[in-house]
Amino acid sequence: MGMKMVVKTGDKYCYEDAKPVYGDNYKRGYIGFTFNPSSPVSNIIVKCTKYWNYSAIPISHVLIVENEETCIEALMGKDDNKVVKSPLSKYFDSEQLIFFRKPKDIDEASLNTITETAVSSLGSPYETKQLFGQIIRAGFFTRTFNKITNNVFADCLSNLIDDPKAFICSELAAYCLKSAKNWEYHDKGILKRSTCRVNPIELFEDRTIFKDWNIE
Repeated sequence: MGMKMVVKTGDKYCYEDAKPVYGDNYKRGYIGFTFNPSSPVSNIIVKCTKYWNYSAIPISHVLIVENEETCIEALMGKDDNKVVKSPLSKYFDSEQLIFFRKPKDIDEASLNTITETAVSSLGSPYETKQLFGQIIRAGFFTRTFNKITNNVFADCLSNLIDDPKAFICSELAAYCLKSAKNWEYHDKGILKRSTCRVNPIELFEDRTIFKDWNIE
């Protein structure tokens, strides 16, 4: 499947094939969003976060582009359970979907800061507890209680289990985006929140910090 571009027609969103062209549709400091249709974990994440999925585009993982060939990502698994450097080819040349979003109105210096922050996080442990916290937050009763209390419960839960030296994938991307202090959107939209509260689809769907989708 490989790289896709999101197209908006009226109120509906769909995606179409795209050829990865470095410097054009992806670049150093851009944020990548992926989905593996054959992965049970990816499908569980999509199901648990569907409440925040307005475009109906399946997203389960987030990464930061380092250069034309590599990305930085927080992975949970038998071999990798930390922040690692990975080849982008594993997303381009597979059945997985990958989308890239460009931070809105951003300059080269801020893109470099985002990437450098990601690189400096290499080796940080994966925050497994935060992943389960996100799943709990996605439950119907938790969401209802959060709405009534203006997310007080979600904030308390996330802060209680947060390890500032560990990351889940979306938390890492949000942390890197917030590090670009000269970028005017570093504390806008979803980035107003604590990074440990950001899940993959919420980041993907943010219309404040990213350049808008193609519109037909």
